[in-house]
Amino acid sequence: MMRRLRIIAVVFVALTTFFVACQKEDTGKEGPSTFGVKIEALNKSFSLPVQSTVKSAAVGSETVTWDSVHLVVSSIKLEAELKSLVTHEDSIEIEYKWSGPQLVNLLDNDLTLGNFMLQPGFYDEIELKVRGEKEDAGDNPVFYLEGTYTASTDTLPIMVKVNQDVAFKTERENVEVTEEVIELTSIIQLYLDQLMTDVDPVDLKKANPTDGTIVISADSNHEIYLTIMGNLIKDHHSHYKHKHRGDDHEHEGSDDDDDHNDDHHGGDDH
Repeated sequence: MMRRLRIIAVVFVALTTFFVACQKEDTGKEGPSTFGVKIEALNKSFSLPVQSTVKSAAVGSETVTWDSVHLVVSSIKLEAELKSLVTHEDSIEIEYKWSGPQLVNLLDNDLTLGNFMLQPGFYDEIELKVRGEKEDAGDNPVFYLEGTYTASTDTLPIMVKVNQDVAFKTERENVEVTEEVIELTSIIQLYLDQLMTDVDPVDLKKANPTDGTIVISADSNHEIYLTIMGNLIKDHHSHYKHKHRGDDHEHEGSDDDDDHNDDHHGGDDH
């Protein structure tokens, strides 16, 4: 059964969010359920140019391959509205916060953050807010990519450094948690090719290298950096995905039956 999962505002482009529900089937096993967050990156190798309407996971003549992708996760806040068992109308507001910082390797991440406890009941809404803050990163970037840019004539190391706060939030409506132990996980997937949408390969060829490396940051190759940062602020279609323990088949649904291409729209995080 498909449910609506709505991304309100994010800073990561092509960010697909899955909610995975794993129900433990041990009969008579009751207890609190948990809600966690996993973040991973996809499409580490892609061809250029990347158009705004086409994903570019295939490798062509001019390519970028990311070998390292890291994000500093400073905090995750869960805000939920639990329907009152007394009136069945009014909602009780619940708020939990996980605090890091945690440096997350987005290319090899089995880490689940948050793991908030959810009591049984019907939730009108569950909202997650994820933040990466410069003060927690120190002298390091909040978001960092390192890899290789390959053109027809040469190959150069390439880096993207984001030294400012990043934030996104996701929202899911109408969530029912039973007495049985349920594990809910929001799997946030970052499509790396979409970070380079509308970046002209000619501009990369003309980029000013730093010690032989193309560094894209607020202080270096600023125009390319602005294009990438513009791609970081998007709204996205998402999917609901669930799997019962002991079931080898995963089930997923979209918030739009007719859209299977993960279209993206602009938005702000307030």
